[in-house]
Amino acid sequence: MPQGLNKVKRRISTVENTKKITNAMKLISSVKVRQIQNGYVTRVAFNNELNDLLNIICNYASTKLDSPLLKVNQKISKKLYIVVSSSLGLCGSYNYNVARYLSEVYKNGDEIITIGEKIDREVLKNNEVKTYRDFKDILNNLNMSNCRVLQKFIIEKYMSGEYSEVILIYTKYINQIASKVAELRLLPLDYKKNKNLELKFPDLGQDIDETLLKYTKKYITSALYIKLFESLLSEQSARRNAMDNADKNAEELVDKLRLEYNKARQTAITQEITEVVSGSVNK
Repeated sequence: MPQGLNKVKRRISTVENTKKITNAMKLISSVKVRQIQNGYVTRVAFNNELNDLLNIICNYASTKLDSPLLKVNQKISKKLYIVVSSSLGLCGSYNYNVARYLSEVYKNGDEIITIGEKIDREVLKNNEVKTYRDFKDILNNLNMSNCRVLQKFIIEKYMSGEYSEVILIYTKYINQIASKVAELRLLPLDYKKNKNLELKFPDLGQDIDETLLKYTKKYITSALYIKLFESLLSEQSARRNAMDNADKNAEELVDKLRLEYNKARQTAITQEITEVVSGSVNK
């Protein structure tokens, strides 16, 4: 077999092996997407109920308290961002979109809690950015307990008066092929004000400030959990789509290489026949 044909054949074999890998990764991501989706729906329902309850508490508390949990500290401009990325690659533009969004909202002096290895590496390019990396592996073992630890850290830092706001930057899941980077203000509480609502605060055996803090902790823990969960869902969907595109591209490349191989093989056979015929005529 001519050397050119051997080269094309090796390329076909390489691309087909790559296609097997991308196809396997696509299947794994598809399974993970289904698993995450099943748990996501029930968690969203619980989070919505908690939001409604906290909204009532905030409206009542705003008439009784002058709490830092309820209003932005105008004396401070520094913000604390919690930025969620992935720890693994091969998920298309997922991490790039998060990094670009962060670059648009970040201002000198702001501080960042990094979640995921990818954004941590992006942030480290700028040594002037103060980052907290204690929670960068939280997605590897995402549960309420770990989110509660992060919630405690956030509230302690905010209540110390260091920041005007605490904002979570995550990736919002839209559907299986679409997602977008979004932000959620965790502190101060972003509640819907309703001045016309006649509020009768239930007797919970606690002062209103204690109740507000208690449910703020519950809300932030739940919000962190559901939004990190949503980011995981978006990440796996992005990875599945990236592998699906790679799979299709590999298939198209194999088809082109096979066509090239067949043409080269046909040319080689034609040349051999011509040489045989020419040799017979010359005799």
